[in-house]
Amino acid sequence: MLSKFTKWAILIIATVVLTLATFSSTIIASATTNTATPSWGSWEDTTITYKTSTSSSYYKGVWKNAVKRWNSVGVVQLKAAKAGQKADITLTSSASLSTKSGKLAGYTNYSYLKKSNDNEIVSATSTLNRSLLSKYHYSKNQRTNVATHEIGHALGLSHSKSKNSVMYASDRYASIDHQDKVALQNAYTD
Repeated sequence: MLSKFTKWAILIIATVVLTLATFSSTIIASATTNTATPSWGSWEDTTITYKTSTSSSYYKGVWKNAVKRWNSVGVVQLKAAKAGQKADITLTSSASLSTKSGKLAGYTNYSYLKKSNDNEIVSATSTLNRSLLSKYHYSKNQRTNVATHEIGHALGLSHSKSKNSVMYASDRYASIDHQDKVALQNAYTD
């Protein structure tokens, strides 16, 4: 049997733990809200075609895994373009990749139509830098994270301030998280 004092102490501890859990949840929810993944545009339709334009079966596999990740979110459907069909997004790799910003692990170039309420994406090409990814010993999963990030740009997402987001500017470790899903939903359901 527990004494009155022990029961009272347990009640106080339980109240403190519950209060701290509620406080922590509020902070986490607030941090997630403040670091939402932004978007800059979207495709006209949620079914978007792609083609993989690389002779490397390894990089074809990396791109295939990244496509599966975005398809599993359930907002857009990335479908391989049929032979001879023009694809919306081209997924490729390059021996090297440099821009004005320097050498990048991946890069996405896109064309869009400026509209009054949003931008409509009309084409995109996402490229992975094979030499940089090899030089810094990216694993296949880390390369898939970079490919997922680049497809995110091709779908209209911008860089996130959250290190947990696949859209964080320089992280090979993150994959699609909740804020990325919400950003994609917001971009395609308005």
